[in-house]
Amino acid sequence: MIKTINTLFITGAFTLSSFFAHSANIQLEITGIKNDQGKLYIQLFHGEENYNQGKAELATMTKAKSGNATLIFQDVDSGEYALRFYHDENNNGKLDSNLFGIPTEGYGFSNNAMPNFGPAKYQEMKFQVNGGDLKLSSKVIY
Repeated sequence: MIKTINTLFITGAFTLSSFFAHSANIQLEITGIKNDQGKLYIQLFHGEENYNQGKAELATMTKAKSGNATLIFQDVDSGEYALRFYHDENNNGKLDSNLFGIPTEGYGFSNNAMPNFGPAKYQEMKFQVNGGDLKLSSKVIY
């Protein structure tokens, strides 16, 4: 009888833990890519503090192609996130800017957040992952 109760308790605990452990896939479509030169660098940040410290939860890159590009971040835990990306047209591994610090290559943020004398604000970029898959779309700013 005790063995049966223990088995039921353990089975119930695993069922509850899988119920509360949510993960999802985030599909991001980047639109408005002006050419197929270079690569797209994309970073996913979990929470505002990590974003402000530049600590990406996940990052990836893909070859640029004119028009649109789609990529997927898989098995992302529930929580608040933000995305940013740039189009490294000359393949030097960084977002180039002019003497005034204004980017000379394409870039963008989740929710199509717009920069205002610096990068877009986290509060305008953030989105919530609640266990269900997400489809997001953002346009490159050139």
